[in-house]
Amino acid sequence: MKLDAEGLRKTLKIRNHLKDLSIRSYLKEDAAERSRVFLDCSLGVNCLGASKKVLQAARAYDWSKIWRYPDPTYADLKEKISAHWSEWTDLKPEQIQIGHGASAILEGLYKLIMDPGDRALGYSPQWVGFRARVEVMGGRYEVVPLHPEEAFKFNAGRFVSKITAEYSLLLIDNPINPTGQLIPLSEIEEILIRAKKKGVAVAVDEAYGDYVENENSAIRFANKFNNLIVIRSFSKGYGLAGMRIGYGVFEPKLARFYDKIDLPVPVSEFASSLAITALSDRDFIRGCRKSVLTEKTKLIKGLIEKGYVISQTHGSCPIFLLGHKEATLDMKRELLEKGILTMGGDYYQEVGKNYVRVSIPKKAEDFFKCL
Repeated sequence: MKLDAEGLRKTLKIRNHLKDLSIRSYLKEDAAERSRVFLDCSLGVNCLGASKKVLQAARAYDWSKIWRYPDPTYADLKEKISAHWSEWTDLKPEQIQIGHGASAILEGLYKLIMDPGDRALGYSPQWVGFRARVEVMGGRYEVVPLHPEEAFKFNAGRFVSKITAEYSLLLIDNPINPTGQLIPLSEIEEILIRAKKKGVAVAVDEAYGDYVENENSAIRFANKFNNLIVIRSFSKGYGLAGMRIGYGVFEPKLARFYDKIDLPVPVSEFASSLAITALSDRDFIRGCRKSVLTEKTKLIKGLIEKGYVISQTHGSCPIFLLGHKEATLDMKRELLEKGILTMGGDYYQEVGKNYVRVSIPKKAEDFFKCL
């Protein structure tokens, strides 16, 4: 018997709330466009690629080891991560969880903290994956809006005032995706203090964190707040998006709870070994920050001169919101016709089609040539 979607849901006992849930994926939606544009400014990847040291390590990798499972403790990688942060905090291996990308750590966090019907609080615009995964879990995602008339600047006072014990989880990305702005660590601490008083967990997703100095990371608070989870990725600054590897930093007691829901050996030994090499190449990360700052400064200056609107943003973070004063203009389509692929503003709440997220190209001149 042929079943429609509703019939299949009832027959297989698929969760009821998924029936009317719509999840968009710009990765899938833009796949066809990506093959024909001149300049792809849509994806949050490092336009400079991975470091030469990482590429050399990849070529020299001993593939005879692939019949074995990876070390389930990821002891070598955790030791390298701990050393990476030693100037700012004392991380123990048991505080570090390795995941199949930063998004997998977040997925595990939802399983750890949220029951169906629970509420999570974020702001908007921010990374679209927060809302999507909360709703897939059957939770409710609420936001504090950031306003276009304020260049979408994050307002810590407004956010803190919304924190109540009714929420199970607060979701913060820093730097913020899509604006690329950096929330000061003092404001993160203010949020953590309020949330701790209310018994609410705080996830700080620092996927773009390698584009700013380590001193800006909430990992500095890892041993101070038991309600904090910091999530980092090797996909952005380190250029390892294809390896799908990230990690989470937890307070020790909270980490033991995470162990209960974590999957065994989520990351290949190959990916783990490249992450270790990437962490050792600090000159590469410094070079990326310098390059982004140079090209982003030129790009924003030229776009402002052409009358475009720019969101609040940080100089060395490789993304920002680009807007047009004409509210009815479809910016994504306008730029696509010129050979530039971006991420449409309509993926985010509080952002119209007259905005796009731009991931900066290797050279600002390439963007202007298309315009």
